[in-house]
Amino acid sequence: MQIATVKHALDNAPYCGDECGYWEYGAKTTLCIVDGLGHGKDAEIAAKAAVNYIACHRSESLQEIFTGCDRELRGTRGAAMGIAVIDEKKGELTYAGIGNTRVIVENSKTFRLDSDYGIIGGGFKKLIPETLAIGKGALVIMFTDGVEELVDISRYDLISGDVYELAEKIITDWRIERDDAAVMVYRMR
Repeated sequence: MQIATVKHALDNAPYCGDECGYWEYGAKTTLCIVDGLGHGKDAEIAAKAAVNYIACHRSESLQEIFTGCDRELRGTRGAAMGIAVIDEKKGELTYAGIGNTRVIVENSKTFRLDSDYGIIGGGFKKLIPETLAIGKGALVIMFTDGVEELVDISRYDLISGDVYELAEKIITDWRIERDDAAVMVYRMR
């Protein structure tokens, strides 16, 4: 698995409210990106609580994870959250998100996957996972709203480029100065 995460706190503060997590188990990999609302210590607490919840419940369905995480984050500031589950045996990626996290999948074609409205910890009405067929070398780029929504990935070497360098370039070129930011880049084997 090739994966890289890069985070940047607003004003280089000691706390970053944007967080990433990933876990590999068997032929499946789970990727998550979380944006604690606002920035600072309280946003970081919410984001880390979400990642910890996912880590302990990643074998559950996406609906169960989002519902349980919503309950877990009550009493925190809340968060936006996106989760991608990659099944290498089936050659599929399933994504679901609540709030303003973003995902781009490059797999001979570029796909931008949507998140549903709501706040993890504040409630949401619906969760509609999307599933895509993906193959070897597929690239998954997940990012928070601290990065411009319309990242133009055609500017980068997506085929042979290093995933860490790509994550660094995206956060450098597209980061919004008034917010925390996080980028995760995954390349399927």
